[in-house]
Amino acid sequence: VVPRPGAAQAVVFARRPGRWLAPLDLATGELGAEVAVPDGFRFTGHGAFDRTGSTLFVPEDDVEAEAGSIGLYDPRDGYRRTGALPTHGLGPHELLALEGGRVLAVANGGVITHPDTGRAKLNVDEMDASLTYVEAATGALLEKVRLPEDFANLGIRHIAALADGAIAFGTQDERPTGEVQPLVGLHRRGTEPVLFDAPAWMWARFDGYIGSVATDGRVVAASSPRGGVVGFWDGRDGRWLGLAEIPDGCGIAPAEGGFEATNGLGAIGTFTTAGTPADPPHSTPGYRWDNHLTPVG
Repeated sequence: VVPRPGAAQAVVFARRPGRWLAPLDLATGELGAEVAVPDGFRFTGHGAFDRTGSTLFVPEDDVEAEAGSIGLYDPRDGYRRTGALPTHGLGPHELLALEGGRVLAVANGGVITHPDTGRAKLNVDEMDASLTYVEAATGALLEKVRLPEDFANLGIRHIAALADGAIAFGTQDERPTGEVQPLVGLHRRGTEPVLFDAPAWMWARFDGYIGSVATDGRVVAASSPRGGVVGFWDGRDGRWLGLAEIPDGCGIAPAEGGFEATNGLGAIGTFTTAGTPADPPHSTPGYRWDNHLTPVG
């Protein structure tokens, strides 16, 4: 779910891999008409607006080309698709609009899928994950980084922008090596990506899977629904701060007192950055929360 700047509206996306997006009226809760992705393309998870809310950028799969694409959609014209840019990578998932929308940061998971085989991963042995920075005006590649070869099995899937411009990223182990590996890290433009520090037992708790990444501008939070945990790091130096436990927990967002977290069992709670409950998880009858939370306003 991505809020539109300057309007009481957000856009929701079909669950990956999806074929539609739809505007949501935040004042009334009313869902608008669905907008379908063009033939030959699929939405791959997330989206982002520019600063003015006049363009929506959506990561897509160009199925025939087996390449990542960024669809451009105009909210002033019923979210009509007006063009596309390359992600310069494979299997894009989360996208951020930086510098007001002049630069797009894209988490390219590196894995190819196809509509005929659903979510089957077709190139795991040759996957090519990357974090790319794309000029929104031209589609030009400004920078592309990959993890070191020892971590080539990790797909970069989720990202969040810190206050100083650095990008925190979370990964998923697409080709398990049997080793415990760090799964969260940071990239600053013009440098190599750095993986965060944490005890090996803590990384083992994540079970090779980061489901969401969020930041309050300084602290980085990363969740694992498979492991039932949320980890916290200082984004300035990658120092591990703490671990919170929430079964099947994936949705995270900055909140007063720390970070709010939700799970697929209908629980919601707030944790401090040391991992202790500021507001212990409580159930929300009738609801099962999906993978992501997005602050509004």
